Amino acid sequence: MTIVDLASSLNDSYFIPHHCVVKPDSSSTKLRVVFDASAKVMDNPSLNDCLLTGPKLQADIVTILLRFRTHKYVFTADIRQMYRQILVDPVHRKYQRILWRFSPSDPVECYELNTVTYGVSSAPFLALRTLHKLADDEETSFSLAARILRDDVYVDDVVSGSDDLQGSINLRDDLIALLGRGGFELRKWSSNNPCILEGIPDDHQLSQSFSFDEGDFVKILGLRWNPCSDCFSFAVTGIENSCTKRSILSQLARIYDPLGFLTPFTFLMKYFIQLLWVQGLQWDQVPSSEFVDHWSQCRSELSDLQELQISRRLSLSSRVRCELHGFGDTSERGYAAVAYFRFLNTAGEVSISFICAKSKVAPVRRISLPRLELCASLLLAKLISFIKSTYSSIKIDDIYAWSDSKVALAWIKSSPHKWKSFVSNRTTKIQDLVPPERWFHVRSEDNPADFGSRGLTPSKLVRCTMWWSGPSWLSSPAPFNLEVEFSGSDDPLCSAEAGKIALTTCIETTLRPFWQHYDDLLPVAVGVREFLVTEVPISEVLTEFYSI
Repeated sequence: MTIVDLASSLNDSYFIPHHCVVKPDSSSTKLRVVFDASAKVMDNPSLNDCLLTGPKLQADIVTILLRFRTHKYVFTADIRQMYRQILVDPVHRKYQRILWRFSPSDPVECYELNTVTYGVSSAPFLALRTLHKLADDEETSFSLAARILRDDVYVDDVVSGSDDLQGSINLRDDLIALLGRGGFELRKWSSNNPCILEGIPDDHQLSQSFSFDEGDFVKILGLRWNPCSDCFSFAVTGIENSCTKRSILSQLARIYDPLGFLTPFTFLMKYFIQLLWVQGLQWDQVPSSEFVDHWSQCRSELSDLQELQISRRLSLSSRVRCELHGFGDTSERGYAAVAYFRFLNTAGEVSISFICAKSKVAPVRRISLPRLELCASLLLAKLISFIKSTYSSIKIDDIYAWSDSKVALAWIKSSPHKWKSFVSNRTTKIQDLVPPERWFHVRSEDNPADFGSRGLTPSKLVRCTMWWSGPSWLSSPAPFNLEVEFSGSDDPLCSAEAGKIALTTCIETTLRPFWQHYDDLLPVAVGVREFLVTEVPISEVLTEFYSI
């Protein structure tokens, strides 16, 4: 920053308020200055109100982490004070003025910040645009390093590697040289191989990296990574607050799980939040004792999550075949999707790698289970499509999408124009993402997504083998059974849909005047309307209807 005359700086300028933030667990800067460029004076706009933020340039964090799992030899580094290495045009610096003194005994003076400043809304775009420009300018000399700057950098964190040790070392050197031409310096180096750190000054490395102690961890894009064991892990600190919406949300915010390893548990917590919300409880109001008992059990088991050791690297060595298997499932609470790689090597051995998972809580407005199953299939189709685009460099020999809902499979394997809007729209999207012939039926007891749609406590999640490696038959070298029971428009479920429309129209016309006055008729009316999609025989529904 540059000192300027205070008297001459009051007109046509902006002063940024600032305060300190102390972060004791930081390995480099334990005290940081935070600038608030959104602060307003009277009715005047703030600096951020007058700025365009620019397009989003940072890569998706999940994409970066998934690519990070493919390399055999990996390294991470941090661009030292990246914002501070990028100068702002002198004409614009008058909008980045601060009042400052280095000692309480000094007079307050006016300074202009000369570099890109954290807290200004355009800062992320300016910094990443500078990195991309540097990559474009130096691409002829450092082609691989330029690609890393575009694809494997999240803000100021570099996360990359190679399947060849010497290739990783060369990539490291090229990155250092490329960033050096732009005035940037890489610090906080860590790697799963000590050879990659040779030649890096000790003060440029994370102590966890070069010690290679089993108990040391590195934070990589928010995840804990042990370079020595090359595994991801979790450290979840429990809170002692009472069971309220505020405390549960606070606990959920402490769990960072971008790849969905803890989906069964995080889903359970999101479901708890929904229950509290539906009950209309205030932020600090304690719910029923039964709910408190469930929450207390989950909170007491949080430390069990520290037992998890999830291999960073997907098993890619000496493979002759790669299959992508995705599973989707639904419960009344919500729905989930989980995906695995199934690798076969030259010896005929099979290895399973957990890729990622996603879940959603069911909407408060009641939707029939088969329709929720279709939502789960759509979530799975999007997950499979995302994995395919992320791992475009990996040859995937076959894709298998598994569901335990025969009704949802019948919808997916037939023409969308036959169904009503809800089913038709989602079926069309699913077929665009994953071909109908790649959808298969799996038994409910063999569906790992079942855990993601119902939820698990931490202790059960840690010991749930099916969640981490899929059903047992997936790990067997023997061919697994593909239950292809549907033939599109020839399937009896498809022809039954036409009968459903006529029959439910008639019955709903009869019931509608009554179900607003008789609560016991409403479940029957819903059952009749959805007799096909709930997989309940129409005879059972009509029997209950006639009995009432």
